[in-house]
Amino acid sequence: MDTNNTQTLDTKFSAIDKALVAAKARKAAKEGLQTDGAPPVDREVRVKQTDEEKARKVAERAARQAEMKAQREARKAAKASEKTNGKPAHMKKIERAAGKLPELTEPAQLLFNEATTNFSAGQLTALALHLQHFNRVKATERALGQKFEVGQQVRIIGGDPKFFGQVGTITKAQRIRCYVAVPGIKREAYCFTSDVELIASSSQATGTDG
Repeated sequence: MDTNNTQTLDTKFSAIDKALVAAKARKAAKEGLQTDGAPPVDREVRVKQTDEEKARKVAERAARQAEMKAQREARKAAKASEKTNGKPAHMKKIERAAGKLPELTEPAQLLFNEATTNFSAGQLTALALHLQHFNRVKATERALGQKFEVGQQVRIIGGDPKFFGQVGTITKAQRIRCYVAVPGIKREAYCFTSDVELIASSSQATGTDG
């Protein structure tokens, strides 16, 4: 046999063998197999990991749904409690605040009833602001003519409704303002001097006769 022909055939067979080996390697890589003779990667492990991931996501979704359901139930229970008690909680707060307001005289009550019956919400708001401003101006004017001293006992007749009608002692006196310590109330009342009146004698305040 010709030596050259034999070498040519060997070369061809070697090329074919190499091509087959390369094809097997590509196939093994695609299937997740190792080409170095080591055991192939267990496909069941990958499937198990995927199943665990799905199970985790399902559990998280179920937990979120359970939390949302609990919140809905809590809101329903709160509404049911309000209905059972007859009135919503915020209405009870408004009623408690109304109970702390000073009483109106009969003429003032009639005027209030007429205004609230005939005026719109916008006009009632405007009227309340005008009255508040007017009252502040007059309180400032009256305060300019009065002077109090530390230690005097006074009754609060205006200003913050929280202190209305309370009796206390002046702890600091300014030109038109004063601080009044009221027993049982931690915070001192900060009032116009026109919002307080002396209990012992009105002559103790300067600006009065006698």
